[in-house]
Amino acid sequence: MAATGLDAPGRATLRAFAEALLPAGGALPAAEADGGAPVVEPVSRLLAAVPPQTQRLVRAALRVFERSTFPRRFSRLPLDERIAHIERMEQSSVSLRRDLLLLLKTVTCFAYGRDPRVQSAVGTEPRCVLAPGAEEPAWDAPAPALDRDSLVPPDAVERCDVVIVGSGAGGAAAARVLAERGLDVIVLEQGGYHDAGSYSSDPLEAVRTLYRDGGLTFCEGRPAIPLPVGRCVGGTTVVNSGTCMRPPTDVLARWSEDYGIAWSTSLDEELEAVERALHVAPVDPATAGRNAALCRAGSEALGVSNGPIARNAGRVRCCGACPMGCRIDAKQATHVSELPRAVAAGARVRAHARVERVILQNGRAVGVAAAREAGGGRYEVRARAVVLACGSLGTPELLLGQGLANGSGMVGRHLRVHPACWVGALFDEEVRGWDGVMQSWYVDQWSDRGLFLEATFTPLPFGAHWLRGAGPPFKRRLEGFDRLAVIGVHLSERSEGRVRLRGGRLRLSYRLRGDDAEAIRYGIARAADVHFAAGAREVYPQLGRIASLAPGEQSALVENGGFRPSELRLEAFHPMGTARMAADPRRSVVAPSGETHDVPGLYVADASIFPTAVKVNPMVTIMACARHIAAGLAGRLS
Repeated sequence: MAATGLDAPGRATLRAFAEALLPAGGALPAAEADGGAPVVEPVSRLLAAVPPQTQRLVRAALRVFERSTFPRRFSRLPLDERIAHIERMEQSSVSLRRDLLLLLKTVTCFAYGRDPRVQSAVGTEPRCVLAPGAEEPAWDAPAPALDRDSLVPPDAVERCDVVIVGSGAGGAAAARVLAERGLDVIVLEQGGYHDAGSYSSDPLEAVRTLYRDGGLTFCEGRPAIPLPVGRCVGGTTVVNSGTCMRPPTDVLARWSEDYGIAWSTSLDEELEAVERALHVAPVDPATAGRNAALCRAGSEALGVSNGPIARNAGRVRCCGACPMGCRIDAKQATHVSELPRAVAAGARVRAHARVERVILQNGRAVGVAAAREAGGGRYEVRARAVVLACGSLGTPELLLGQGLANGSGMVGRHLRVHPACWVGALFDEEVRGWDGVMQSWYVDQWSDRGLFLEATFTPLPFGAHWLRGAGPPFKRRLEGFDRLAVIGVHLSERSEGRVRLRGGRLRLSYRLRGDDAEAIRYGIARAADVHFAAGAREVYPQLGRIASLAPGEQSALVENGGFRPSELRLEAFHPMGTARMAADPRRSVVAPSGETHDVPGLYVADASIFPTAVKVNPMVTIMACARHIAAGLAGRLS
């Protein structure tokens, strides 16, 4: 592996791509050429620090793109021909070409959007600001921050009552309950610890330190779907948008009736405990920002149901850096909320501990074996019970790697991701979405179709690649970033994917069904309705053959356009369901108690246990379920 992450041919291709995507001219700096914003070196440094499979993916993409202009090489084409080729790739009928283009556009915009000259020209200023004088509800008292020195795994075998693998929503919630019930708990996390004192303001450094695969995890399929998940102390709660929504009652009723999870309809007490612990409160419309105001105005003009999103950062009036960690830690991610409370009750948290296997004794789980990623060496924890809370990717990865708890053959199956679509709109007026709350307003009018719309303004490095085009047209769209409003369209889908191990590497596949693709297109059209009702000039629908929509075009072009599922440009954020819970061991991995059917003493407490998609952002549901499972485990061990 080259020390810089990219070899010379890959560098040449990426440089040629960046120069064509963002050439000289206009108000924004060029990329690479003529002293422009650097792209190649930042991306190379990122790749040098991510897992080998991610490096190979990007290098392969660059090789294929270089040869996509056969018989000539892309990097040797004149600038105008490179721009035209990018535009053709984006509108290609071949999904692989569009997916390849989107990957290179993503890494290029990651690097370009971080440049101070670019941010200054756009006027964007990602920041986190508390609302002065806001009244706070009766929240759980805070606990002292985690002590960094105590997070280092010792060079010895540790013993406890319960070892929890994973420190995100499920692991942290379970740890607090178990510790406060008097049990000795150790929480292991593969990633490192970061907080307001150490988050990087560099998006590329942030994705390297806070995300799995450097933020480049994706589901293979048509289309390929990016699926970013956290890997740090606090897990994805550190990098999510802080949205806290209770699960719909019909979802919980179905879990009880169809899957035999009787307690799923009795979670009110646990949900209230989670909301209290995370300081959940609705966004204040007066301080939510212009992106929220436009979503609200459009919804009310149409007469559709809408409202402020409840978040775990109630007093924040400006948050533009959620994907890189809350710069003032007002967002109550688990590393500043539940984990410190668990530690105050006696729990221990260990970072940079990569669990490799569950230790079995007479068929029972009695601990875990791990590698110490900082400093090297082996590390082992012996326990009376093991709780896996690695998320819907990490939990099946560990089980499949060891061939555990898979008598039903269900481990890794039934992956749900809430496929989502970024729908931007250009307004004549300034929106300056970064001056408000990142995820702020919802529209639930079409929840009966599984759709939920959320006004979500993504920071420039994470959102620029969704704008269409290349060359001067693309730069003009970027120049209008301050006049952009964004609605995310999310679907609680019936489509499913699968998590597998191939050659020791995690592989995600996902097939988007035609009816789900149709539902997403319907959601895009409704998001366009909201934007246009609020006064938008044009809307960007994320469909292969449509760069933008004018008012009145959304129904004919988007809903009735005859698109294939592969023509949607999607992303996803909520992996669920790969270690399904149910009473019947023939069609599930985990019993309603949280214990796996096949391995006594081995429990799961994360989103992988969800039998179906949950229709809304799942953090609160994950934590409530984890609390219930932990309470039952505490009762059995006490």
